[in-house]
Amino acid sequence: MRSAILSVVLVMSLVISGAASAASARVGTWNTMRLGHGEKKSYEALAQIASNVDILSVQEVMNDEGLNALKSALEKRTNEKWEVLASSPVGSKSYKEMYAFIYRESAIEYVDGAVSYLDKKRIFIREPFSAKFKSKSDGQAFVMAGLHVIYGQSADDRKPELAELGNYWAWLEEVYEGTQIILTGDFNMPPTDPAFNALRQYAVPLISSGASTLSGVDGRFANLYDGVWMSPKNHPRVTAIGIVDYPRMLGITHEQARATVSDHAPIFFQMGTATLSSKVLMTTGSVRTVNKSVAQTPAANDSSYSTPPVANRLASSAPLAASGPVRGNRNSHIYHRAQGCPSYNAISAKNRVDFASEEDAKAQGYRVAGNCD
Repeated sequence: MRSAILSVVLVMSLVISGAASAASARVGTWNTMRLGHGEKKSYEALAQIASNVDILSVQEVMNDEGLNALKSALEKRTNEKWEVLASSPVGSKSYKEMYAFIYRESAIEYVDGAVSYLDKKRIFIREPFSAKFKSKSDGQAFVMAGLHVIYGQSADDRKPELAELGNYWAWLEEVYEGTQIILTGDFNMPPTDPAFNALRQYAVPLISSGASTLSGVDGRFANLYDGVWMSPKNHPRVTAIGIVDYPRMLGITHEQARATVSDHAPIFFQMGTATLSSKVLMTTGSVRTVNKSVAQTPAANDSSYSTPPVANRLASSAPLAASGPVRGNRNSHIYHRAQGCPSYNAISAKNRVDFASEEDAKAQGYRVAGNCD
């Protein structure tokens, strides 16, 4: 199964007919999984992947230290100056994270309008963040908006936020009148779900099939939770897009990838005349095309995929042990493993939330208890 998946690299060419000018830029979106927390996080590996784009929308930023570490790693890898634009911490009383845009100074310029959504109805647990940028190569402006939808206890918990995306898009059009909008993030729901119907009145998903979350089996991906939405109204020209199979690029297992990098794969795409290597635009699932066909490239025999030096360091590090079921406290948003956590059996029945794994608990905003081994 794995060899069959890895034998095909799908690169999507998306050209909306009648396209006028559009920004020339390489763009990405990535849930970097609690950026700034954990001693095992490899910023060198994050930078190796992120350096392929000019601007990256980042979700699950836990602190400024994590952002600054990623920025430094990118500058070291590229020998270029990078800039960071981050939101204030957003979320519940017990759990907060930030959104950020990190961009290459030689290619992208921040224009203005950095703002969090004025969520008067208080629907979003983490209000989306947006800002206006400009491509330095052609002077074209565009808006980047980042979002991390609540995971909750079930899909029903996510639907109110997804249903509100129509109103959010209308708000973006009012705030950034006449500018192309790019909505990016971790939506915690595939774009085919009816919960997106309000957003579909304004925009379309650039990827509607495939998957972007790492499964426990190397080479396999579980859910298409990450995405990019754009409106055809302003005639955007997107020339390539793909879900990046970054564990394969780094030459590491999914277990090592989740422990040191992220449990999500990024989505990269190029606008206008920007050049994004087809080696980067990899996906493990079929990708919907619009007006143009999917180009297929045999990846398994591609000699350019030598194991990068960073892979050797990551592979030698201790992998994340499989935790099995864990228990969380719905009040504190802290979870406990059955082994090594003395408070595992101390959670009252009314506050206890059971998860299949630590990854599931983390995906819903829980963190491990401080008294665990």
